[in-house]
Amino acid sequence: MIHIFEFLDVGDRLKVSQVCKKWLQTIDCHELLCDVKVQFLGSREVDKDVKPFFRMTRKFQWFSFRKVLINDFVIELLEKYSNQLVTLSFIDCTVDEGNSQSKFKGKKLRLDNLTTLDALNSDIPLLFASLPNVTELKLNIFNGLSDYLISEFAMCLSKLERLLLYNTVYFEAGDLKLFCFDNVGVTNPSQKVLTFSSLKLLIEKNRTTLRHVDLSFLRISDEALLSISEIEGLKLRTIQFPRKYLSCYIHKFCEMQSSLICLNLSFVLHGTDLTVCAVCECLHNLQELIIINNPNIDRCICEIFQLQNLVKLDVSGSMNISESSYQEAVANLKTFNLKYLNLHNAKISDDSLFKLLKCNQNIRYLDASGIRVSNKTLNMICQNLTLLKCLKLESCPTISDSGLTGEFENYSDFIAPTPLSNLKYLEVLILSSNSLITNQGCIKAIRFRKLVNLSLTACRGLILNDDFEIELKKQNPCLRSFEKSN
Repeated sequence: MIHIFEFLDVGDRLKVSQVCKKWLQTIDCHELLCDVKVQFLGSREVDKDVKPFFRMTRKFQWFSFRKVLINDFVIELLEKYSNQLVTLSFIDCTVDEGNSQSKFKGKKLRLDNLTTLDALNSDIPLLFASLPNVTELKLNIFNGLSDYLISEFAMCLSKLERLLLYNTVYFEAGDLKLFCFDNVGVTNPSQKVLTFSSLKLLIEKNRTTLRHVDLSFLRISDEALLSISEIEGLKLRTIQFPRKYLSCYIHKFCEMQSSLICLNLSFVLHGTDLTVCAVCECLHNLQELIIINNPNIDRCICEIFQLQNLVKLDVSGSMNISESSYQEAVANLKTFNLKYLNLHNAKISDDSLFKLLKCNQNIRYLDASGIRVSNKTLNMICQNLTLLKCLKLESCPTISDSGLTGEFENYSDFIAPTPLSNLKYLEVLILSSNSLITNQGCIKAIRFRKLVNLSLTACRGLILNDDFEIELKKQNPCLRSFEKSN
């Protein structure tokens, strides 16, 4: 029953739990409730909204508060269900500190099973005494994230794996002299500003468990961030660099953190072929590489396609990678395990694309929009990339009905005619701005049990009418989003 219910969306799962007691009991498990968010929205009668939940029987694990005044009722609710809460998020919330009669005044919560805490512009960090099992911390507190708050978290966190900070860090060369450090934290932390030293202290304290750090919206000096890579015992797997981080420091950072497997170089300042090649040289185990809209890279694609463990590659919009570079990279290809590939508007030839995809048949996500994909290559995709869940082929001027249906002449035994409908797991299909496809080809080929999103906008060969839409929806029973236009 649990396995069957896992195929339902959140709303339907909650509905079926009302059918009978047995189904209610079946739904009340981690597998089926972990992504159900109970959200409290701010209102003048928040107490009335909260009170009914004191009697809830299902073990909801995710509470979210938006524009809510955190008063006695809310704190009592959190305390009552402290043992079952796994995820907490606060958005634009404030703590009620004006009630002198509050029975919770000065008391802090213990949430021993909480694993994820998300605070957006909410002054809530001081609510918690201990967060022993929190592995993900996301803080976006405008004008409120300070050394004091960071030091409080440093004292109550011990298993942090993911740290995401959105704020401004003020770093000065002599700021380490402003504080005295002990085994717990900063003894005299500022309640007004956030300095780099307190951030580094939090990372140092969790260095044995911390694996993912997102600093993309922080303002930190290049040298300061480099010092994080030198923390002894720190072995990061993912780092999101601050925007406009100088590329000359990237290689040094990666050399010190050779455990990195995921890297996004899209917003690096002055990122060039040399930068990417140096990264590939020292990170042989790289699994994910994202370089979006970079006009300064070309030849490095040859080094990228030497990465044997690469699973995700996104070079969309990096349009100065030449056709000859792609051709050389594919000729010496050592990347055979791709599951995600985004080549949007790449200058790769159809022949090189054919060879690349033929060698990576485990791809689940493919964006080849803006490429002159032939019907032959599309047919090979339909035949071999059978695990695809998302296929984007927008503005591919040579794709026609023959590619969709597999019905074309001059094919060989090497390429058996295979219709698009052979992609049994497809959930997203984008065929916009393809002028050669017609109603007949779409009706024959677009038949998917799991297709959710379909886009056929700006396809001049289509005659859009109710009969066409009704037939497509009949053949694709899960279709929820159908974008179409002349």
